[in-house]
Amino acid sequence: LSPYLVAAQATPILALAPLIALWFGSGLTGKVLICALIVFFPVAVSTMVGIRSVDRNLLELGRSLRATRWQVVTKLEVPAALPQILGGMRVGVTLAVVGAIVGEWAGGDQGLGVLINLARGSLFDIPLMFATLLTIALIGVALYLVVLLIERRLVGARA
Repeated sequence: LSPYLVAAQATPILALAPLIALWFGSGLTGKVLICALIVFFPVAVSTMVGIRSVDRNLLELGRSLRATRWQVVTKLEVPAALPQILGGMRVGVTLAVVGAIVGEWAGGDQGLGVLINLARGSLFDIPLMFATLLTIALIGVALYLVVLLIERRLVGARA
């Protein structure tokens, strides 16, 4: 699975975005697909690292207590890997904002990506460009903080 993940990550989303917009239109589907492509890699890698770093003694204890595979995953592996998984989600949520902007920029008819195109097209409307960039940054920070709050709630002060 890892070579496929690396190949997917190595493909520039800016090159794929116009194709996705062409195939799926300017609606929500294309934008969600672009976001998913951008977010998938960091969340998948951090999840894989988290699961692989679970203490082997903990897993052996679960097996010695005759835990089923499902119980091992839900009661041992996922809780132990939660800090890494949520760390990937913190990165992923900010990348999702980038994905949404790229989707709007490449083929949208509304949204912040379209505003960037408008600001660029009208002889670089600098105030509009900065207002749009500030809005994007604030959305990214707000979403990051939401995931951080969820992480602190689930994991505790270690987050």
